[in-house]
Formats: sequence, structure tokens, C-alpha cells
Amino acid sequence: MRITEISVVLHERRSTSSASFGPARPVPLGVLRVRTDEGLEGNAFLSSPGPGPAQIAEQIVTVVKPWLLGADPLDIGAHWRRLESLAHYLSPHAVGTVDVALWDIAGKAAGLPVHRLLGTCRDRIPAYFSSAHHRSPAQYAEEAAYWQEQGWKGYKLHPPRGLWIPKASSPPVGFDVEACTAVRDAVGDAMTLMLDSSWCYSYTDGLRVGQAIQDLGYHWYEDPFPTYEMHNYVRLGRHLSIPLLATEINPGGLAALPPWITSGATDFLRGDVVIKGGITGLMKIAHLAEAFGMNCEVHDSYNAFNNVAARHVMMAVDNCDWLEVLAFNRAGDHSLAHFSYGLTRPFEVDANGDVHAPAGPGIGADIDWDLINSAVAGVIS
Repeated sequence: MRITEISVVLHERRSTSSASFGPARPVPLGVLRVRTDEGLEGNAFLSSPGPGPAQIAEQIVTVVKPWLLGADPLDIGAHWRRLESLAHYLSPHAVGTVDVALWDIAGKAAGLPVHRLLGTCRDRIPAYFSSAHHRSPAQYAEEAAYWQEQGWKGYKLHPPRGLWIPKASSPPVGFDVEACTAVRDAVGDAMTLMLDSSWCYSYTDGLRVGQAIQDLGYHWYEDPFPTYEMHNYVRLGRHLSIPLLATEINPGGLAALPPWITSGATDFLRGDVVIKGGITGLMKIAHLAEAFGMNCEVHDSYNAFNNVAARHVMMAVDNCDWLEVLAFNRAGDHSLAHFSYGLTRPFEVDANGDVHAPAGPGIGADIDWDLINSAVAGVIS
């Protein structure tokens, strides 16, 4: 089998309710199409955050396509190694996107879900709802209580702050503690809670919040400091017993993670199939964590198709305990449309709060081509 064509269809998605996307405006989405001489096609979605679908697509067709055409798509290990060696030319998004599409072809060629090729460990995983930014502690509490009523076992707060937001636009850090307290009061001890602070605390604020959520029985404390402040993670870990979770956006992929482990700067590793080397790269990171007796908790993978791809990794490793559902909902919106956008089948969580393994061959995420083709902004090939 040989690769015969590589292209990206650019689609303009209009969002009207997402807290992440803001006001209604065109939101680009790309669909990677890797075709073979045996009629099989591998896919992946390209989306924000990052350079954007058009920029990622240009890298794929100008740098990757010339040497991938005519190659055997099943030589995934060799292709991944070459892609990683081009890191000074390519965005990590390009590497991960191509790798996902190649695994899609491999599964379709075998007639099996990708997790079967990786080595299935389980057939389901519990989901936790991951909040957008809300304006009051009560809004976080209402959202967590809603998902608890639906049978979900976990909830994570994102306070209204971030490196991309001017500090003057965010509330005092005491707001974060109030919100975490309100959520715990609303759901009691039966729900697992986490906090993701989006890399923007000072050391003193990080210590204050960490001590507060530790006392509230939170499960993990995610990204309190910028990624270059490894020393502050080490310092913080000396004063807290709550596990720290970092390495979500650390540059460098697999090779950059050992110092975080050996220094004790994090208690978990973090990754996804988009910026950590695709399915191949994320499997390597999960096994690295396993060797040190650590979990590798998988981050949201930015769009519906790649979130299905990430679930294959979760089903093939046993050191990931949660599926993150980052739906970008505004307060009061409980839909999961973001997790299904561009696919023919809706995202489902069962009555016990679990998400089941993908069942179809390849990634097993059928693209809604009627929707994609209804707003095509162009094709890059």
C-alpha cells in the first residue's frame, strides 16, 4: 500500500455559544485527508489553539507531503521518527495531525479499532467535565452539581485567568479559592475535583491556593506556574501533599519530560495527540510515566475527531484515570455539541459517567462531510 494524495479541506465553523470562541464569528477547522492506492483514507482534524488550520496545512503539504507520497503508510514508526527530526521546521500540530491520520489508515487496513493495534487494556474510562471561565463561584457550583446529577464522577475548574488575559481583567486570587469551596460544598465528597490554574500564579498565590484546595480534598493541582518555572513546581511540591500536574504544553515533547520526573516537579505527566507527537508520541509518554510509577493524564485534544483518537490511547494504557471533556460551555449551557462537531455520531457518556472505547475500524470517527462541505473555505493540496 502506498500514499497517493495528501490534502486539507478548510471549513469555517460558526460558533454562537462557546465561552472559548467568544462572539459568533468564523472559526476555522481543517480536515486532513491522506489517501492510498488501495482506496483507504486516513483523517485527522486541524483546529485552534496553535498556528491555526491553514498554517498547519501549509506545513503538511509543503514539508511532509513531498517525502510521504509513495511511502507505505503502515511504516508509522519510521514516519514518526522522521517527523520528530524535523521539529525545527514543523509545528508540533503538524506532526501529531499526520500521525493520527496514519494510525487511522492502519486500523482501517486491519479492520480493527486503533486501540486493538496498540493493545487494549479496557473498554471504558470515567469522564470529568472541564469548565470554561465563569463569572461567579455560584456558576461553577451549579455546573458541577448538574454533571454530578448526570452520573459524572469528576469536575475541574478553570478560573477566569490565563497567560493570554491581562492580569487586570482577572479577579483577585481569592476568587479561585471561593469558587473551589463553592463547588466542594455543592457536590460533597462523592465527586472528584481538580483545579487548572492555566500557568498564571505567582509563587505565593500558588502556595495559597494549593493549601486551600488541599484542605478541600481536591484530586490534583494543575499548571499553577508558567512552564519555564520548574524550580517553583519543585518548591511548591515540598510544601503540599496534593499531587501536582504539569507538562501539558512544555516544548520538546518526549525528550523534555525526564527532568520533570527526576526533579520531582510534577506527580503526573500530561499529553495529547495534537502537540505531543500524535498517537505514537502520546503512547511513548504514557510508557515513560509508567516506568516511573506515574500516571499520564491525557489532555483534551482540541476537536472532536482528535478527542476520539486520544481515547484509543486511553484504552491501551492503564495509567490514565480520566477522560477530559472540555466543552467550552458558557454558564448554564450543558450541551456537548463541541465534542461532536464535524462527526456523524454524537459524543456519549453513559449513566455511570463512563465513555466507552471506539468500536469502528481505524479511529472510528465518521466525518460529517455534508456539514464540512457546507462551508468550505478552500482546499490546500
